[in-house]
Amino acid sequence: MKTNPMVCAVIMAFMLPAPAHAREVSVPVQLDHEFLRQALLTQVYRDPDTTAQVWNDGVGCNFLTLSDPRVDTLSDRLRVVSAAKSRIGTAVGDNCLVVLDWTGTVEVLEEGRADPSLPIVRFHVVDSNLYGPDGRKQLSGKIWDWVKAYVHPRLESMTVDLGPAVTELRALLPLVLPDEDAARTQRLLDSLSIADVRAVETGLTAAIRFDVPERGLVEEDLPEQPAPEPTLSAEELRRWEGAWQRWDAFLTFVTKVVARDTAIDELRRALFEVLVESRHELLEALAPTRPGDADPVRPLFIKAWTRLAPVLRRVGTGLPGETTLRYLSFIAAADALRAIDELGPESGLDISADGLRRLARIIAPTSPEDALAYGLAVDPELRELFGFGSPLPPPQDNPDVDPGAWFSSPAWAAIEPETALVSRLNRWVPSGDEIDAYLPLVRDLLRTTSDGTLASRALDSKFHRLYRWLVLATAWQESCWRQFVRQGNAVKPIESKVGSVGLMQVNQRVWRGFYDVQGLRKDIAYNAGAGSEILIHYLNDYAVAKKEHTKTGNVDNLARAAYAAYNGGPGHLGRYRKPQTKRMLRKIDEAFWSKYQAVKLGNELGVAACFGR
Repeated sequence: MKTNPMVCAVIMAFMLPAPAHAREVSVPVQLDHEFLRQALLTQVYRDPDTTAQVWNDGVGCNFLTLSDPRVDTLSDRLRVVSAAKSRIGTAVGDNCLVVLDWTGTVEVLEEGRADPSLPIVRFHVVDSNLYGPDGRKQLSGKIWDWVKAYVHPRLESMTVDLGPAVTELRALLPLVLPDEDAARTQRLLDSLSIADVRAVETGLTAAIRFDVPERGLVEEDLPEQPAPEPTLSAEELRRWEGAWQRWDAFLTFVTKVVARDTAIDELRRALFEVLVESRHELLEALAPTRPGDADPVRPLFIKAWTRLAPVLRRVGTGLPGETTLRYLSFIAAADALRAIDELGPESGLDISADGLRRLARIIAPTSPEDALAYGLAVDPELRELFGFGSPLPPPQDNPDVDPGAWFSSPAWAAIEPETALVSRLNRWVPSGDEIDAYLPLVRDLLRTTSDGTLASRALDSKFHRLYRWLVLATAWQESCWRQFVRQGNAVKPIESKVGSVGLMQVNQRVWRGFYDVQGLRKDIAYNAGAGSEILIHYLNDYAVAKKEHTKTGNVDNLARAAYAAYNGGPGHLGRYRKPQTKRMLRKIDEAFWSKYQAVKLGNELGVAACFGR
């Protein structure tokens, strides 16, 4: 029996495994004008005095020298404008018969192009112009011939090597994609390429492109019938806690590295906001709600990166070339993770500990620090970088207080009580008949603390009274002026479900590194100092700086704004005046406002109402 070749081909086609579909991901790499100018200076303008001697006859009788390049965008092309100096002459023995000494400007328009086989951006001159000292265009002549013969190829010799960014991406992606499908990951890596180079208003963009093959449906992807939720195991809770601690350590490491690279207060403040806002978001992910919940790092990373990326791009502008390339590589890698995440769960993205470490090495390759080390010690550099200055004086030891199991207690040096007042308050959980004696002492402590904070911080004197009222009202709102509670026979710090502790309810997770965690728990004066310092930071650097009082016409709204930020993070600064604010947050702000007004009227001891007085 004869076999029909066409039928065989059809049968074989059905028998072969179906090709995996892939989705293309494009990650933009932004090369700003200053970065390109620095590349020109490094690669082209390498002659004495940062010039480019594009032509020289060797005796100085004929030459064309470019200097002081400026880079911008004209229409859809990159423009390089250089000052030019030239001489045309005839050598006669040891002398030069000068025909023309000329100064002017050379303008070159270029297109960026992706190398077909290497991760390199090359440049091609598409037009050039010559302007005389009077600014008029010159269309012909010897100098014009030299421009075409020597300037064009010299400028075209510049390249931008995106190899480091691609190499880092090749190393990172296998760490964040499912390791059970190595072939799929390899297909992705093999597809990496540079494409779509074009001029934009801010410089040049290039795209790192790669294909993400779709995953085949595996057993764990199949829907299951709902079953009763089992109790969370200790191991599940341990893994979850380890994941969010690694993430917080990584973000702290990155924001510190970037803050070191800029002295601009605005950019450091933006980095502080990224860190603190992310830590507030972290409070919502402290524990999974049910077994099998997804790792918390991926959504936290995506949220933080949305805020962090613009800051990194601004900080990276103008840094030395090698440092800028590190920033470009880091941004490209993080953008790639975000782009893969946008493909949905089928991408299999898992931002692992190894993946975070690899990212950290991109931006700080020589750092000896472990980027994922989660520590509780006060970090003086963290405080200095983000405007908090030197650490607060050490807290008093307080052996009468059980610190609880939230953290293990470090070794404490023997410290004499600062004052009899603090010593007494650190051992006092007042009973009902002691409230009238207790509250005035706490008021004295808060007033003294406020005065001490004002003495060390730059706040316009016209806001000093407002700040003092703010501190008293915040302590009332947060704890009813309590540092400790009694649980059975033990005295413990008053603590919220998310780890806010003590008189000012300073959150131990949000403010780790800024303050001594055990001090916040065991020393009422230290807790008051920390809360007062955070409040003046939000009042001065946020509420006053952003003119919250002028937006509403009420200077006391500075206190409302500062408290909103204290309660929810910098992004909550204006929530008290926004109609779309959630009802729960609005109730919190209204309760604070009521207490603040009472304090302003001199009725701060109305806090006794908390105790039924």
